[in-house]
Amino acid sequence: MSTARRPSGHLQIRSHRGGRGRSYVAYWRDAEGRKFGRTLGPAHVRDSGRRTARGAVIWRAGDGPLPTPQHLTPQHAEDRLDAILRKLAAEESESAAGSWTLRDATQGWVAERKVDKELKRTTLAGYELMFERLYRDLGADTLLTEFEDGRLQAYFQDFKSYRVVNARTAEKARGEGKNVEHRQVERWAARPAGSVPIEVATKQEAVQLADELPGTWAHLRRGVYRVLPLDAPRTKTVTSAEARTLKEQGWDVQRRTRSLWLIVSPAAAQTRNQYRDILGACFNYAVRQRWITHNPLAQIRRISKRADRERVLRREDFYNPQEVQGLLAHAPTVFERGFWLCGAHAGLRLPGEALGLKWGAVDLRAQLIRPYDNWVRGASDTTKTGDAHPIPMTPQLAAALKRLRERDYATGDDDYVFRHGASARQTRRRQAAARSLPGRSRGSRAEADQDVQPPALLRHDPRGQQHQHPHDPGPDAPHPHHDDRTVPRLSAPATPQRTNHAGARTSRSPRQYG
Repeated sequence: MSTARRPSGHLQIRSHRGGRGRSYVAYWRDAEGRKFGRTLGPAHVRDSGRRTARGAVIWRAGDGPLPTPQHLTPQHAEDRLDAILRKLAAEESESAAGSWTLRDATQGWVAERKVDKELKRTTLAGYELMFERLYRDLGADTLLTEFEDGRLQAYFQDFKSYRVVNARTAEKARGEGKNVEHRQVERWAARPAGSVPIEVATKQEAVQLADELPGTWAHLRRGVYRVLPLDAPRTKTVTSAEARTLKEQGWDVQRRTRSLWLIVSPAAAQTRNQYRDILGACFNYAVRQRWITHNPLAQIRRISKRADRERVLRREDFYNPQEVQGLLAHAPTVFERGFWLCGAHAGLRLPGEALGLKWGAVDLRAQLIRPYDNWVRGASDTTKTGDAHPIPMTPQLAAALKRLRERDYATGDDDYVFRHGASARQTRRRQAAARSLPGRSRGSRAEADQDVQPPALLRHDPRGQQHQHPHDPGPDAPHPHHDDRTVPRLSAPATPQRTNHAGARTSRSPRQYG
């Protein structure tokens, strides 16, 4: 991790033209690496007879008193150079002593990375969750200069991990003696101008306003009706920096507070290193902006994970073919069977790459799959690696996908493979009929827009958590393509009582809060 470059310099003795006399010349660099030089004055020195490792003369003070007050001995020249460097350091400290805060450093770093590198939507969301925790623990408005007191050393020495759970799980964990906390979390939500819902008191007003906009209305509670403009986009969660930008553009921005139950435990080395690296990068950004003189995290080392990387995989780290077939035998329908086979036989990341698989990426004739898309956080995105190498299908997987293709809905090249719902024709008919009715309720609008909303894909854990076997070989492990190969074990062994879980690759770690 880089730190600020402190001012540094050295002295040289230069002979005058004609060989009559010598002078001291000082050369130095400031914190940004810019070079400077200045003649300090005539030198009162003599050759000591010794040489440096590079062969340069080592000078000592000349004999007798100084010829003039302007002459300098080696000690006088060193004092002059030290004074120059101290003045530079004081100027750097004065320029960094502004009112820059931790929030400024984190949001500025993200803005810089968005310019230098195209960041995915999920990456930005992950950054915001990490910053949210850092703001809560360290203070979003804490001045950057205050972190020079060494508080970060103790913070990362006892770094904790937070996992979001529901109230029932929190009570159970507390009864087991675990550390459980209940905290308020701040979120930002934004809507475009003209799409904000309007609340009225009577049904007659709601119907009239819905016809004028046009829009849809819904009865929320006694004496409250909400009217929503037609085709109004859903409220989207944004970062604090995006909230400020959108507000300047005229968007309706609101701050929301959520109440979360958290299980607190010691953080894994990977989690601790990730927070340290991201926060260190933000401090490096502040150094480049000359908000601080050095990075306060420079002396805090990462935790080594060499033992984990060099661990030899064992039999219990993999599913054998019999265990995979045991899981598939309890698949309720061909829908779940094909989904699990995409992970076990094709090596797709579950659930994201399987949920983002479209029929256009499935070649049943050549028996190949090309995963171009990834379904994550309720929207389509690119795959994690960005590659789309063709993956051969096993006979079992090809048969399952062929049976799925025989359904009477969502079989076009742009349709998702793992999707439930009515046929496209029925959806378009309902949509056209609903849009032709004035003063329609929100229920009819939701039905009408069913085709334009994200598809109703295979259901996941209702708590939004993704589970993984602790010995996951990772997304870069070889993908098994044949029935007789050993399949990596990525979750608990398959049993009849756990038929709702897929025995295939999941995300890298359980959902962490912050």
